[in-house]
Amino acid sequence: MRSFLVAKTAVLRTVPLVRDVRVPLALKLVAAGVALLVISPIDIFSDIPVLGALDDAALLTLLCVWFVSQASKHVEPVPVRRRPGSKLAVR
Repeated sequence: MRSFLVAKTAVLRTVPLVRDVRVPLALKLVAAGVALLVISPIDIFSDIPVLGALDDAALLTLLCVWFVSQASKHVEPVPVRRRPGSKLAVR
């Protein structure tokens, strides 16, 4: 279950990180090239009905997890502080 949540978070964080100017262009180009390779029509498991789509989805999810982990090194986190007397964090 934890790996599913990590994958979901990575997929959702991918688009904002691709748009972020602080992430190096080379990293974006490598990720885009790998994504194109994964979704290309040349596929090992394309003849197997269900497995053909699942392997592409799994590889794209792994690519998103890798991209987020690498891009996060170049983006400083936004500091989060608590308001006095509140349980909510403010950015």
